[in-house]
Amino acid sequence: MPSLAKARARVHGSTLVSDGAALSTVEFIVILVLVCAVAMGVWKTFGETATTGLGKTTDKLNADVVGADLTKTGTAP
Repeated sequence: MPSLAKARARVHGSTLVSDGAALSTVEFIVILVLVCAVAMGVWKTFGETATTGLGKTTDKLNADVVGADLTKTGTAP
């Protein structure tokens, strides 16, 4: 029997091919990878949104501080 035929016989007689647990494991890993990819995309979007919001707030505060007259102390002479 050629070695290729022996290898096929071993694979087809293997418990992994006929076992449903191996298929369930592969399905679980595929779902896990998809969930991780979605989570990374959501986290990236959240980070970009937070960065943009903080940047706008910083710009507004800088404009208010730069535009304010810091020489006035608020007390009347």
